Amino acid sequence: MAASCAGLASLTILAALGCAAAALWIFALPALGPVGAPLAVAAALVAATASLATVAWLLMRDSRQGLQGQPLLTEALRLFSEHKGAVLLAAVVAGMATADSSRKP
Repeated sequence: MAASCAGLASLTILAALGCAAAALWIFALPALGPVGAPLAVAAALVAATASLATVAWLLMRDSRQGLQGQPLLTEALRLFSEHKGAVLLAAVVAGMATADSSRKP
């Protein structure tokens, strides 16, 4: 349950980041023009990425433990084995939706 909440939180933070980037772009467009506004947004995203990468590097460097992803993988495999029907049904529905949207009229 915690892994699904973390995954959903990751998706919502990506959406929020996209909205913030669009808002910055719209705000900077009159002042910086059609070339400067995307550059300002890109610079802000590069700065945020660099700071997050630095924090992640510091946390991994200071960590004295081994890999922590093994329990997550074990839990994902357990959930898949318990709910194979739901996973297969979701794959079929996703495939049908993709095929229907790409079909030419």
